[in-house]
Amino acid sequence: MSERLFIRLGRTAEQACSWLVWSEQEQEIIASGELANAQGLSTLTERAGNRPVDVLVPAAAMTLTSVHLPEKGQRQALKALPFMLEEALAEDVDAMHFTVGPRDGDALSVVAVAHEQMQVWLSCLTEAGLKVKRIVPDCLALPLQECQWAAMRMGNELLLRTGLATGQSLPLPWLPIALQQLKPVQGEVSAASYTDMQLEGVELKPQPLELPMLVLARGILHAPINLLNGIYTPKREYSKQLVMWKSAAIVIAIACVLALVNKGLNIHQINAQVAELKAQSESIYQQVVPGNSRIVNLRSQMDSQLRALQGQGSGAEFFTMLEGLQDAFKQVPELKPNSLRFESARNEIRMQVTAKDYAQIEKFKDIVGRRFQMEGGTMNSGENQVTSTLTLRSK
Repeated sequence: MSERLFIRLGRTAEQACSWLVWSEQEQEIIASGELANAQGLSTLTERAGNRPVDVLVPAAAMTLTSVHLPEKGQRQALKALPFMLEEALAEDVDAMHFTVGPRDGDALSVVAVAHEQMQVWLSCLTEAGLKVKRIVPDCLALPLQECQWAAMRMGNELLLRTGLATGQSLPLPWLPIALQQLKPVQGEVSAASYTDMQLEGVELKPQPLELPMLVLARGILHAPINLLNGIYTPKREYSKQLVMWKSAAIVIAIACVLALVNKGLNIHQINAQVAELKAQSESIYQQVVPGNSRIVNLRSQMDSQLRALQGQGSGAEFFTMLEGLQDAFKQVPELKPNSLRFESARNEIRMQVTAKDYAQIEKFKDIVGRRFQMEGGTMNSGENQVTSTLTLRSK
């Protein structure tokens, strides 16, 4: 369908909401307006019809940021993402909904919004009978147009997009202070400007002056982030045509069940064979591990016995070396290990550590060197941190 309904919600149900119906095929506005509050959204139900509904929400109600996270091992690191942002957020991370956006090198964009705020928006839409597939922070709907930033004035606020998936909504009185914090230390930044404005130290590139909601409507389809993910992913809806085939599907399902019943005897025979093999396996296990007569989970118990046998080698040396590192970690508490591996054949520990600066790593090496033979690898500096690889052997 070429026509879409776009809605821009406020932070609360009492704030005004803007809306616009746009025809992609005709490239024209079908209708637009503003509602006094979210209670008026029910008047848009008829306009929505079967049209897709896209929703914009204020960036001021969330945090748009980025974290330094190398692409290698990203899947495991994402589990710790809320705790990486804990100091930057005013609320408990358990009360926040996190959405991951695109990355720029090792910088991964992230949007954090309170679950309570998400429920406010979703309740307003649900009560109005509106089903949406996309909720986007409003500043990310501003097209960059090959600029570094994009800006548009909306009432007493400035929508400012500062990157592919970063931005914010700034009250106009805050602009002088905020721009000083946002601008790069060297060089001038360029910004696509969608309304008349002056931004000190920013090279504005004026764009065609259009209705603000039209600018956002055109850009939302290319926005890099949709807040409807994870627990808020919309449920798949089935069309009326599929519902009409419900009776036929039930008949087919009954036929399949009857076919399975006909094979019941074969399944019973297979289960009997499986039980016999299980009994044989348990008998062999009891012969190999005498004195262990109680079997609950054969596979788990076999794995446990194997780990116990492996631990009879150089495991004691490993724990002895770990005990020798305790004092060093206590004296340099801000230094943290990222990874640790024990080479039993060489009786050596290889680990990668992270600290705030080179001095902390040098202090740690000096303490450790009193007890172990140590080889230090190259130290690499990143955003507010330094990493290094160390190899330790007992003297």
